[in-house]
Amino acid sequence: MNKIVEQIHNWYRNERVLCDYSIMDIGEKLKNLAEKGLIWVLKDLKDITEFEEIVINYYLHKYRAVQIYDNLHNLFPIPPSNDERASTPSKSTKRITPLQNPQHSLEVRDVKQFIGYKKAKELEVRIIELCRKFPSFEVDHIVNQIMRSAESIKRRIQIGEQIYIREKFYQYSIAIGSAKETSAWLQVSLGQKYITQTQFEELDNMVNQVVRILTKTLSNIKEKEGKGLDLPNPFTPNVKNFGAYNNALLLVERIYEVTRRKEFWKEKDLVSKMRKHTTSCLANVAEANQLHVKKKFRFFNDSLKALGGLESALETSVSKGIISEKALREIEELRISIRNVLSRNMSNISNKKAS
Repeated sequence: MNKIVEQIHNWYRNERVLCDYSIMDIGEKLKNLAEKGLIWVLKDLKDITEFEEIVINYYLHKYRAVQIYDNLHNLFPIPPSNDERASTPSKSTKRITPLQNPQHSLEVRDVKQFIGYKKAKELEVRIIELCRKFPSFEVDHIVNQIMRSAESIKRRIQIGEQIYIREKFYQYSIAIGSAKETSAWLQVSLGQKYITQTQFEELDNMVNQVVRILTKTLSNIKEKEGKGLDLPNPFTPNVKNFGAYNNALLLVERIYEVTRRKEFWKEKDLVSKMRKHTTSCLANVAEANQLHVKKKFRFFNDSLKALGGLESALETSVSKGIISEKALREIEELRISIRNVLSRNMSNISNKKAS
């Protein structure tokens, strides 16, 4: 039974990659599983998104009466639906999955022997140790966020150690994005003097080492095993050369400076919102450096949401008369500049998709 469940998990992961993580296509796959009585199998799948969890629970409830819990070996491989049969291409053009074509699959290694994993694990341990000295009021914010992003690097490398080439690219892409987000949190910590310049340089160098190792690994896979798969370019730009990132750093510095003033001393909730929205913008801009365009677009959009939340908090500050016109003007200039750069980039991405 467990072996069949694992096969279905792997089948779903592969189908998810092949449909390029399209929300609509994933929804159709989940509905197909539900109709065949197998949606319950995915309840134990650990690497699902919030969207997938919602859809799985919805279809599990809707198709609960038809779920099949015995004799799964008679149902797997999963037969195509009627619509899938009607649209199945001829043998000459039929899509080959990694399981059908050994050339498009990978040998699974012991991930704990992989230098990229070792570096990511060491980085996580160092960051946990460092965060013990952070101010207590940052525990629910910077501390939790930087430990989460550091843990994500290691976890995604672990998940990426599998047979499917596309899925490996996807998991490593998230690991690279998490690494860049970790670097952003380190820069925030340095700016607030929670860590020294030496500590920052040492940890940031470890982050960059992990990114280089993952990039080189994917580049080798693309060149050797990934021919004909149209894999994404594994090389990501240096986010520190991106204008919106540098302005977001300045915005974080300005917000922290402003919210330390005595006018904000009795506004703890407002201070928390302003800082979280601003640092969220920075973190998402950094994490947008992904291999996959759709993920990049999503993180840019999350940055815009954070800027919108900051604007609302600033309006509250103005209504309460606790922010000066000069400070507001400087913050607004940075906020609008970041928003415009992100909007242009998202527009370019949309135009490339349409062309």
